[in-house]
Amino acid sequence: MILKMVFLSLFAGGIAHAKTATEIIDQARDVQRVNNGIQQVQMVLVSRNGSERERHFEMKTRKDGDRVQTYVRFSKPTDVAGTQLIVIDHPDRNDEQLLYLPALKRTNRIAGKARKGSFMGSDFAYEDLEVSDAKDATHTLISEDENTWVIDTKPGADSSYGRIRATVSKSDYLPRNVKFFDAKDQHKKTLEILKTATENGTIIPIHSVMKNVAKGTSTEMRVSEWRTNVPASEIPEETFTVGFMERNG
Repeated sequence: MILKMVFLSLFAGGIAHAKTATEIIDQARDVQRVNNGIQQVQMVLVSRNGSERERHFEMKTRKDGDRVQTYVRFSKPTDVAGTQLIVIDHPDRNDEQLLYLPALKRTNRIAGKARKGSFMGSDFAYEDLEVSDAKDATHTLISEDENTWVIDTKPGADSSYGRIRATVSKSDYLPRNVKFFDAKDQHKKTLEILKTATENGTIIPIHSVMKNVAKGTSTEMRVSEWRTNVPASEIPEETFTVGFMERNG
């Protein structure tokens, strides 16, 4: 994947001009590698008939060199409260995902076919939460205008997607519209950034929606509170461990 949960990512401005599709995608990936931050997020699951279910979680992100660690803990509703997820973006190997389920009092590693499954019943798959630097991915510039680039990415062989088309803003390298296609080139999902906020030169997507074209469902993400440049002491390394999740389940 070329994205890491855009609704959770902080984007920096002041980016140099890029010329090739690969350079653009690399820059878009780089500006999504966030510094330390904490966000409060509301996730709204919208069914085909328009009924809604809300879920709330806190997300903490810590950056150490090229490694980015993300911790998510759900607080509402009661049936998902205590569910936790750790995503570790390793610079030199595949991302690592660990999911703690309080009902089972057990931590599971998300790998293999499980990566293609739904994240907490939403329209996001676990593989959508990763930043992949797959060496076999290829990027092609399809078109551009004064404001945007349109780029097609063919991801690595282990992805469930055959093609990903991103419309990337030239002003901040924010992928504001991303379409996902399956191996038969059928349009599956579309991710849109609907609203952003800016704090100290940092662009924060505060309202995003993933639409599942095939199912007619969607998942909205709304960031209600955020803090940037949080001291590392507030997000200790221990946060990203199985022991921490099990103690806080």
